Amino acid sequence: MKPSGRILFISNGGEEHNSPGLHQALKLSQSANSALTLIYLYPDLPEKYRDLHKKFEDFLETGIKKSLDAARLDLGIAEDDLEYSVIVREAAKIPPAITIIRDVISTGYDLVIKDAEPISSGKGFRGMDMTLLRKCPAPVWLARPSSHSGNDVRITVAIDPESREQGEHELSLELLREGASLIDIFDGVLDIVSCWEYEFEKILRYKAWITIPESELHDSGEEVRITHQRQLKKLIEESGIRCEYHVHHMRGKPEELIPGFIDQRATDILVMGSVGRTGIPGFLIGNTAENIFKRTPCTLLALKPEGFVSPVTP
Repeated sequence: MKPSGRILFISNGGEEHNSPGLHQALKLSQSANSALTLIYLYPDLPEKYRDLHKKFEDFLETGIKKSLDAARLDLGIAEDDLEYSVIVREAAKIPPAITIIRDVISTGYDLVIKDAEPISSGKGFRGMDMTLLRKCPAPVWLARPSSHSGNDVRITVAIDPESREQGEHELSLELLREGASLIDIFDGVLDIVSCWEYEFEKILRYKAWITIPESELHDSGEEVRITHQRQLKKLIEESGIRCEYHVHHMRGKPEELIPGFIDQRATDILVMGSVGRTGIPGFLIGNTAENIFKRTPCTLLALKPEGFVSPVTP
């Protein structure tokens, strides 16, 4: 996390008694020496209750502060060690996700955190979560309970060393650095996952008009693997990360392999990029990322490349 940055936590209105997002937001805020803002957007009040507007907001703010104090005590954080503010305001008939994104653009928050919306399958994201993943220019942290604690928290960073442009390369470096910084905060285990394919193998193997010896196909595949692995090693070295990590270099499509890896490793936090191109207004989310997100059961930290332009206007 960026030191002395600004973190925005999207509250449920003081109902975060066991909120993984609030606990994680507090831990990240303290570790990064970041100011924490808790925001709650409530539905428009009926006209007949307008005179209760202030009392209603005070009631909600009190509930949020109580939840914050409870989570702070759970983590052993002294009140004086936490810089925070609480914002409670009416949604004003604007979708909450759009309001949040506008706040991010105007205020310059460095990270947006919320609890992932409950899904019966326990995997994937929906509604407001997906809007934030697609359109929010700041990194988005969608929290779920961790399977592990202590020094066994498992963090997976998924990267592609074969960048088509500089923005993608810089994003991959940032993903690695964020993963390493989370290891410092959560004292966990870092897995670096990268997938490679020999895209022309099926064409060369099964087209009747050409016959390629099996040994030649194997050698060509090995050449692709070695080249990809070399690029991955170079990218990790360039990132400058110093923590202990495990590299998993897997053959196949990332949208097919990464969800299975997350399940097998019981990953607690997945760190990934959500957009594969830079500077394109309205380019929301990459197909590969979206397909992985649909099957993600754990906390997700999604980053966008430098230069991403949100389609939401301030």
